[in-house]
Amino acid sequence: MSVALDEGPRWTLVQMPNGTGKTTTMTLMRAALTGADFKPDEVAALRADDDAEQGLFELRLVIDDKPYRVELHLDFVGRRASYTTTRAQLQGGGSEEGWQLPPLLRRLLTPEFTKLFVFDGEFAKDIRSEGKNRTTRAIRTLYRLDQLDTLKTEIAKLVTKEQESAAALTSAKEQKGVTRLANALADAEASLAKLKAKLKSHRAERSRLVARQEEIGGRIADRTAQDEKFAARKSRLDGELSTLTIRIAELSADSLAAVRSPAKVSPLLLARLRGLGQRLTTLQLPKTISQEFFHELAHATHCVCDREIGEKESAAIVAGAKKYLAEDQITIINRMKRNVRESEATGAEFADSAGELKAKLRERRSVNQQLEQLQQEQIASGDDELKRLVLEQRQNELRLETLDAEVAQLNTSDKLTQILEKLGPRNNIPLCQAEADLAKRRLAAATQTVKFTGAADRISALVDAVAAQALDNLRESVRVATNEKLARLVKGEPLRVARIGSSLELASRGVASKGGVSEGQSLSVAYAFITSLLGAAPYRLPFIVDSPAVSLDTRVRREVGDVIPTLFEQMIMFVISSEKDGFADAFYPREDVRYVTIWQDHGEESQMRDGLDEFRRFHAVEPGEASA
Repeated sequence: MSVALDEGPRWTLVQMPNGTGKTTTMTLMRAALTGADFKPDEVAALRADDDAEQGLFELRLVIDDKPYRVELHLDFVGRRASYTTTRAQLQGGGSEEGWQLPPLLRRLLTPEFTKLFVFDGEFAKDIRSEGKNRTTRAIRTLYRLDQLDTLKTEIAKLVTKEQESAAALTSAKEQKGVTRLANALADAEASLAKLKAKLKSHRAERSRLVARQEEIGGRIADRTAQDEKFAARKSRLDGELSTLTIRIAELSADSLAAVRSPAKVSPLLLARLRGLGQRLTTLQLPKTISQEFFHELAHATHCVCDREIGEKESAAIVAGAKKYLAEDQITIINRMKRNVRESEATGAEFADSAGELKAKLRERRSVNQQLEQLQQEQIASGDDELKRLVLEQRQNELRLETLDAEVAQLNTSDKLTQILEKLGPRNNIPLCQAEADLAKRRLAAATQTVKFTGAADRISALVDAVAAQALDNLRESVRVATNEKLARLVKGEPLRVARIGSSLELASRGVASKGGVSEGQSLSVAYAFITSLLGAAPYRLPFIVDSPAVSLDTRVRREVGDVIPTLFEQMIMFVISSEKDGFADAFYPREDVRYVTIWQDHGEESQMRDGLDEFRRFHAVEPGEASA
């Protein structure tokens, strides 16, 4: 059978005797619409007889003017089920593995939702059962309110991502965490300001003391020059001290240069370096072949031996190149060999410079002691002013040493010095600056995270409010439409839906909450609710039902048969012979109705015929006689 929304017939009645597969057809139709998985026992239950090894159920659909064919393949031997989907847009019209309906339908056609329009009789009872929440779930699914849940999930993912990106700096996710970080930043900045002020004060004091020392030195020199006895000795010692200072500077430079040249450090080291150079020369090391040679060879098509180099050989050459020196390493070794070979050093240069430097330092110390002695003699001769100047000079020297040490501690950024002197953010400016910078970054990250989280919470709350309001509006809209249909379906008793909550709550005349209803009323409520639900939905779907009136008495069947065609745009109804009286009768005067009769003949072969005459005649005889 082929059924389309935009083409006739609008109503299709399929007459099938009991036991000929109506329920199985509905089950397979739901499976093909939802891509449901089958358990091995469920596959086995669909096996017609032991001779059947495979089964096939095919559902053809036209979705947005595009044909789809979903095939459900049943492997009764392996007890497996699988799907293939054929779509017109695929090149060559071929099929592909799996259930491949459009994404929008894939999200819509959940097993539960599909039972709304491929009607499950149990739904008529469930929509009035507390706790199953079938009505609300149906409304949420049909009107895509679950998309708002998806939106909230995406918002939560963004919040998690933002918090994870900030986690390296801070764990603060609330305002109190931001306040704690702000206080930490304020403390760090206050400490930094104090340290900088202290550094500025020390530098200013040092400048004053240096200037004062120069002034004191000049005044001491003037007083010494006024006494001829001390002036001559002072002049001689100053001259010796100046000469020694110049020589010490020269020797220091020579010693530093010598220690940087291994050949000049010691004769033993020089001898060993020359021995190493000679050995390298004898062994012709390093080899002229470098890593670069092999890397270039690995990218060549043929080796130097003319063998072809493939991927395997190329990888082996690159791996083997690690055994050889790189070009820069070869250059360094060759330069070392040349330097050792061409060096004219004796190996005693460093020892000579260091020895003379040591002697000159002793001489300078001796000259300084003589100058101090000269100064003490002058003071002892009664020069009180000189005594005062010398005392102040020494006190200033001690203070300058203290200031230099404290300035160095405040200002040093050398990591080793900071560790050895146990410096920290409270006595070292670079460390305090680093602490303030880190606190500032943490505060910025936390502030951004908290703002982001707060905004996300507000959006999520807004989404919840929109979802709740939309659900309430939809419930009320469906309730009003349902009651309008119930007024036509249920004669005699003014049955109506009082409220749509987790279930349909019914009411009647003088009964605020009506619990028990007849099976016919239950079915009428379900039809009215489903048609109202689907009627205003953004999707047009057929309504497929098995035995729509079998549980109704003849009078009610006729009423349902008169009303139900007006409820659905398109219906496919599986009926049995006994349902025709009162129900199918209502369709006979109508146009745009298709009648199909399916039965099994005496050989249990399935037969199918179209047409009203066969449909009505089959009603007049027994199924076995109809196939004869």
